[in-house]
This record gives sequence, C-alpha cells and structure tokens, in this order.
Amino acid sequence: MRIVQLVMLFVLLTACAVSPATVPTSNQRTSADIQVPMGGFNNLLKPRLWLIGDTAEVLATVASDPVPENLPSSPATGIVHRFTTDWIKTSLRYIARDGLPPTRAARELMLVSVALNDALVVGSEAKETIDQVALLAGAAWPVLRYLHPQHSDNIDRSVYDARWYGLWRREPVPAVQLERSFQIGRAVGEQVVTWAQADGSDAVREVTLPAVGAWYTDKLPLDPHWGDVKTVLIPSGDAIILPPPPDWASDSMEKERTTFLAAQQVITDEHRELAWKWHADVGTVTVPGLWFETAITMAVVGNLDEVQTASLLAYLGVTMHDTAVVCWHNKYLYGFVRPEQWMALIEPDWQPTLPTPPHPSYPSGHAAFSSAAANVLMIAFPKHKDMLVAQAADATRSRIIGGVHWVMDGMQGMELGRDVAQYILTH
Repeated sequence: MRIVQLVMLFVLLTACAVSPATVPTSNQRTSADIQVPMGGFNNLLKPRLWLIGDTAEVLATVASDPVPENLPSSPATGIVHRFTTDWIKTSLRYIARDGLPPTRAARELMLVSVALNDALVVGSEAKETIDQVALLAGAAWPVLRYLHPQHSDNIDRSVYDARWYGLWRREPVPAVQLERSFQIGRAVGEQVVTWAQADGSDAVREVTLPAVGAWYTDKLPLDPHWGDVKTVLIPSGDAIILPPPPDWASDSMEKERTTFLAAQQVITDEHRELAWKWHADVGTVTVPGLWFETAITMAVVGNLDEVQTASLLAYLGVTMHDTAVVCWHNKYLYGFVRPEQWMALIEPDWQPTLPTPPHPSYPSGHAAFSSAAANVLMIAFPKHKDMLVAQAADATRSRIIGGVHWVMDGMQGMELGRDVAQYILTH
C-alpha cells in the first residue's frame, strides 16, 4: 500500500507539472491584468525591454567620454567575460559564496540577466557600431557592485578586462567604440540598480509565532516581507492567491498526514540521494540557480546566439523573481505548519532527511520555482519538454521525500509556478 502511495505521489506531481497553464481559478485573487491573452506565447528568443522604458532616452544620457590613457596591452586576469553566460556564472558563484537564500538569489539573477538583456536591446537601437563584449561588461558592472560590494575589487578586474577585450582581437576594435559601448551598457545597468534600490527588498517585517496556520520556527524567519517586494511583470505578490490549506482536523488533512507518514516509512537511499540533489540550500547556487545552469546548458547545446541567450535568461530571471514574491506572499499569508512539527508529537525520534527551512510550509518554494522554470524552458525547447517536466517533478518530490513538505505544498507550489510562468509568457 505504501509503495502504491509513493507511485501515486509521483503520478500526481508529474501530472501537475504537465498540465497546461491556466488562468487563476475563482478562489484566487485576480484582476483584469492577470487574465491570459488569446494570442499565444511570446517568443522567448526575441528580445524585449524589461526595466528600461525608453531606449532613446538612455542613449541620449550617455556622454561621449574620452578614452582613458595607458590602455592595457593584454588581459590582467587571463580569463575574459565575453558572453552573457559568463556574467551569469559569475553571479551564481557570488550567490553561493555569499550564502544568499533562494528569494534573494532569484532577485539577483533577475537583475543581472535583465541588465544584460536590456543593454543588448538598447545597443541594437543605437545608430552606431556597438561592441557586445564591452556593452555587456558595462551593464554587469554597476549591478554586480550593487549586489556584492564586498567583491568590488574582483568585479572591477573582470569588468576591466572585458571592457577592453576588443583591443586584443585579431582585428582590433577602436578604443573609442569600446568606450562608447561600455558607457551605454553602464547607463542601462545603473537604471536597473535604481529600480532595485526601491523594490522593498530591504524592508523589515515582524512575524508573530506561532503563525495563523500553527507554523513555528526557533530560527530567524526567512524574508517574511518578500511577498511585498516589487515584481517585474506580475502585478504584485498578491496577484495569485492559492486556496487555503485544509483545516487541521479535516479529512483532507488527515489524508495528507497519512500519505506523508507512509512515504517516510519507505524512504530508500535512492530517495535520500534525490532529496539532497535538489536541496540547494544557502551556500549553493540555490534552486533558481540550478535552473539557470540548466538553461545555460540548453542555450549552448541549442546553439543560441548572444541576443537569444540573453533574452531567454531574462525571461527565466523575471519568472523566478516574480514567482518568489508570489510564493512568499502565500507562505506568510497562511503560515502553515511544517511536517516536522507534527512528527515531533507522534514520533519524537524521527528526523527529516533534510533540514527544515525557516519559513512556512505552504506552498513549496522548490515546487514553485521548478514548475515556473520548466514551463518557461519548455516553450523555448519544446523537444525537451518531457525532461523538464520530470526534473520539476523530481524537485517537488524531493522536498516531500526530504520530510520538509506535505504533498499539497508541492502540488499547489507547482500550480503557482505554472500560473506565474503563464503570465510572464503571455504579457
């Protein structure tokens, strides 16, 4: 019977992952903005502006600075950031090194990917020849320095080499062109930083514990204000409200508890390996970062050009960030109890495979991020839909296997991520 329940768990989560995205249901808060247009999905490989409003205005503000004296004759670091993916990988390294949680990792990946994408769009509309490497370096510079000021020296060195990389090509690029390209990218990056400084991510909110849904933690609650952080495209964090979790004494919740307990009693080493594979806790690239790594691999294998890659990663970044905001709004709205709190009462010696994170259980952030990412990437790479669906289902199951989520957390998280992706992909 328990084996059957585990199989059913996989089937349910996989079915949720492959279900076509839908308009939020009647028990969700909606507005005219959240409805899905009839025109179908956007072309993810066709660039668009995200945080820059007027390209002409940006170009008009870029001064024609003189070329610095004593230009370098070779790169100081020996490794030059030439592509969008190079800057994203640098961002991922800093996310892991500085121990960012998934909410802030998603925000960073959005800011960096959008700055790179928007810079390429602005540069393409300039009535002059633009060097992409210098342009991207200019866009990344202010954003990474804002996000990781403690690493400014390393960032400056990487940016400096990329800024002047054109001097060392077989056919050198004029220094004036490199400087102009860099300053256009920098202007875009500075506007992205201005947006970020006013997004509310540094706000503070007190949380009363136990929460309304009996959730409690003896640690510092993780980003309880994140549901109020500014979104990029979704109207706000409360644009999608999930149905409330069942009452603790209800038959539905009894089934949740029974299913969870049965699953925990048949966990194998293979299951534990899956749980740790997707854990991606603080100190790693986090779950949004894992999906960015997948997207980078798919972009390289798919032979996407620079503009297409930047466009894809910006779509993914916006989707990850907006998903985090909506997910965290629902988490702290319901404040629902974690399985470990219940298991401590019925089986005091039981311990979850994974450490329980310090935020409410419902819905699962891993499920929301993974469903959102899979729904974005399968539009760009439809031939890989089955693989992406399986990965999203694995990420979701891993949290239930790991003992930190109920089944309903995973299923509702996947629906939330799917709905956010649907909105991003159609607006």
